[in-house]
Amino acid sequence: MNSLEKIQQENKLGKLNEYLKEIVYGGNDGIVTTFAVVAGFSGANVSQNDALSLSFLTVLLFGFANLFSDALSMALGNYLSIRAQRDVYKEIKIKESGKIQNIPEKEELETVTLLKSEGFSEEDANTLTQIYKKNPNYWLNWMMNNEYEMVDTTNINPAYTALATFLAFITFGAIPLIPFILLKENTDVAFSYSILGVVVALVMLGLLKWKVIKTGLVRSVLEILVIGGTAASVAYLVGLAFQGV
Repeated sequence: MNSLEKIQQENKLGKLNEYLKEIVYGGNDGIVTTFAVVAGFSGANVSQNDALSLSFLTVLLFGFANLFSDALSMALGNYLSIRAQRDVYKEIKIKESGKIQNIPEKEELETVTLLKSEGFSEEDANTLTQIYKKNPNYWLNWMMNNEYEMVDTTNINPAYTALATFLAFITFGAIPLIPFILLKENTDVAFSYSILGVVVALVMLGLLKWKVIKTGLVRSVLEILVIGGTAASVAYLVGLAFQGV
């Protein structure tokens, strides 16, 4: 293994790192989406209405319908978003490459300006620009990062990111519904366990975030708990607002 391969191997991100954003966002949205159905029904106290009885079947029907439809919608949205970002990046990169080849003087001035804005002196900025010119590919990538502030997404597989989103959404989103499967004869108790399940799921998501990116444990868990808990509480309050309507 040569030096470059060794560096790449040492700094290679694991699969969890690569798809952490999809797992966290997908998992959090899945939890909130399904609990919103459960909390909405409970908050509205629909068990007092015979036509809208809060039966386990009602919760499971709406819960799983929302779970799978929203998971698919979010995954497809993620897929299309990545595809669009890749297309835009490629288009702009082609245009920038043409500028470097056809009007290099203009690109040199832009490079010097950008370097000076980063704190380099006029002399150092000009020296670095001349160095960049010797490696057009590096210069092009540098301009994409610094002039357009665009991240290269061409190496991201949109199908994998969509799949990671979908699986995270389904896995974490099913947790609030599990009590209604196991305790189908007592929906009040099931709802209490569903709340506990939401807290546990959010903590698991926070621990996963902490484990992967190595930020503070308390901060990682609290961020997920506060964001997810707030969204879940809003769903319950909305249902409560419709009580008796």
